[in-house]
Amino acid sequence: MDFEKYLNNALKQYGYLFPETDSQIAVLEKNLENIHLPEEFEIPDFVFDGKRRKHESTIISINNSEGEKNWAIAARDGKDISDDIKLKMKSDKEDARKKQNGDRQS
Repeated sequence: MDFEKYLNNALKQYGYLFPETDSQIAVLEKNLENIHLPEEFEIPDFVFDGKRRKHESTIISINNSEGEKNWAIAARDGKDISDDIKLKMKSDKEDARKKQNGDRQS
C-alpha cells in the first residue's frame, strides 16, 4: 500500500476525513467511545444560555390569481372559452367536489 492510501485511510478511521467503508466507520466508532465531553457540554442548554427559545412560524399568503389566469390563457393559446366548455368545466368541478366530499364521509 502506498503512503497516500495509508494516510487517507488513517485520516478517515480517526475522524479527520469522512469515513467511506464499514471498516473505517467501525474503527472511528471505537475511537469515539474514548472521547469524553467536558461536563459543561454534557447538557446542550449552554447553547441557549439556559433559555428556551420558541420559534413562531408565520404564513404569508400570496394572491396569484392574476398569474394563474395568465397561465390559463396561455394554455388556450390566448383564445376565449366558449359557453358550452365553461358549463362542462363547472359540471366537472362540481362532480369532483362531490366525489371528494363523498370520499371524506366514507
